[in-house]
Amino acid sequence: MMNQSNKYLIYAYYLLSVAILSVFAFRSYAHLGTQPGVEFIMAVASPFLVAALIHPYIDKLIVFPAHLLDQPKRQFVVDFGLYLLIAVFLYCFERYFYFESTWVAFKIFIWTVVLGYFASIDSSLNREQLCFKDEKRSFQLERNSSPVAHRLNLFLSVTVLIVTLTIAITAYSYMGMELNMQETDDMTIKQAFIIDTLFIVGIVVSFTVRLIYSFSMNLQYLFDSQVDILRNVQEGKLEELVPVLSRDEFGIIAHQTNAMIKELREKQKVQKTLEQIVSPGIMHKLLNGDAQDLKQGQEYEIAILFCDLRKFTTYAENTPPEQVIFFLNSYFTKISDIVTEHGGIINKFMGDAILAVFGIDGGSRYIEDAIDTAWDILMHSGSIKLRDGSQFEIGIGVHKGRAAAGTIGSADRYEYTFIGDAVNTASRLDGLTKRLGYNLITSAEVYNELSSESKEKFFDLGWQTIRGKSTAVHVFGAAPNNSMGEDEKVIPFSYSKLFV
Repeated sequence: MMNQSNKYLIYAYYLLSVAILSVFAFRSYAHLGTQPGVEFIMAVASPFLVAALIHPYIDKLIVFPAHLLDQPKRQFVVDFGLYLLIAVFLYCFERYFYFESTWVAFKIFIWTVVLGYFASIDSSLNREQLCFKDEKRSFQLERNSSPVAHRLNLFLSVTVLIVTLTIAITAYSYMGMELNMQETDDMTIKQAFIIDTLFIVGIVVSFTVRLIYSFSMNLQYLFDSQVDILRNVQEGKLEELVPVLSRDEFGIIAHQTNAMIKELREKQKVQKTLEQIVSPGIMHKLLNGDAQDLKQGQEYEIAILFCDLRKFTTYAENTPPEQVIFFLNSYFTKISDIVTEHGGIINKFMGDAILAVFGIDGGSRYIEDAIDTAWDILMHSGSIKLRDGSQFEIGIGVHKGRAAAGTIGSADRYEYTFIGDAVNTASRLDGLTKRLGYNLITSAEVYNELSSESKEKFFDLGWQTIRGKSTAVHVFGAAPNNSMGEDEKVIPFSYSKLFV
């Protein structure tokens, strides 16, 4: 159904056209020495009444099925086409029913076309405004654009041509009257011509001002809609795109702005991912393309935490793959939160294991942060119960030392990772947990940096030989498997209900 404001605008133009054509006809007939009657006014009004009745149905057939950006153009074609039909009807009525001269009928025809030109453009602009508020908006520029300057130049050129044409036709008709009506003095004819000319100019100027207002309101809406979205982008809000509401420069700007917003979304997604993997300084280098510096690597003094699940292989063999994926995602989400909460970053997910590092951004208590993270992971993991009532065992190895960090891989695909003897040692300490029966094992380098309170939780496990190292490593263990008293057992979290 046609929007009410658009329908009433068309009706208003139809009524205004009847009034203007009636005034024009009365003045023309008065100069001819005759006076049109009520039947003439009804004859002028009847085609507009018919057009008003059929207009909504024509819109349903022609305007509404079109693409949103094509509807204004089709609205213009429909409205101007109806005005042309009305102009032809009035010409025939004047010429063959009233038997008036060709020039008088042609003047009625021209005036109807002129009124139709302005009414159709205004109706088209109003349709464009209605499309702005339509919910089915497009966010892609589907066709070549039509610049605003071309539309303005065409409108101004046609308007000047209309003024010139109507004044010329009026002048020519009055010249004919001056030749054919000897009883009318020249001064009266000249005064009538001046009045008609002012009448023409006044109507054209009034309609032109109205169209400029409608056009400027549409441009203002396009401008405001784009500025609002750009303000959101400036504030980091990338949820909304700019609707493409025209095929001019504003449509091109909206299309390019949307492309920029989509790129920013991808960059924001990458940034959020990198925030969980690397430190802010490294993330800045990755995002700003300092690839050469990252390939060369950088050495850090860090604490390394390796953590993996025991019995996970058996669990994966006896559990549907989709449930395994769900479990790992839920488990790692919580572990990531724990690591982040203590100022660490997860560098790798390796099956059921993780590699987390602490101290990338400096700080004096990064070793304590790594141990606090280990305790929280143990507590969380102890709250997880499987369907058969059993629990996963967890192994954690923590070591400190110098490690190199950089991008490793090919030119097309690489990852940012930490390598070095300190990283390997932390991995081997994680492997010792199963053999020695402790959930958490640290090296002496880590133990010596802990506070007295933290040291009380560890047992001296002596020097242990680990794979890959030629010398033994002095290690300390905590939370021995299956030996925790009732007071030491962890309290299950509600999260464990997901797996019971």
